[in-house]
Formats: sequence, structure tokens, C-alpha cells
Amino acid sequence: MADIAGILKQINGNKELMAQIAKADPAQAKELFKKANIDIEESDIKKVQAAVADGKLDLNDIKDLAGGLFKK
Repeated sequence: MADIAGILKQINGNKELMAQIAKADPAQAKELFKKANIDIEESDIKKVQAAVADGKLDLNDIKDLAGGLFKK
């Protein structure tokens, strides 16, 4: 599992990339991440897409995702 919070922090400053990722299918999104030098599993792409879908990524989104990653 990728560090979703870390990935979100990396792309947060690039609104165009976030918009492209939100609209892309998983294969296209993986290519977009690859071009941005971010290695991500396809299973994690949907989590990132959900977080950027509204175009407004905030600290609570990151905390929610990070919290979900560390629950046992």
C-alpha cells in the first residue's frame, strides 16, 4: 500500500494534475502518476481520485486517509 497522504501532499500544489487524475480511468491515472514520478498501485489510485474529485483537497482529507491506513 502506498503512502496516500504523501502522494496527496505531492500533487496538492498542481491543480491541473489533480483535475486530470480525478477524471482519468485507473490506467490513465497510473500514467499521469508515472509522468509525475510517483509510483502508485492501481488499488490506491481510487483512494487518491476520491480525495481529489471535488478539487478541494484539505488537511482533513489527508488525515482521514492517513487514519484509515493505520487502523488495524
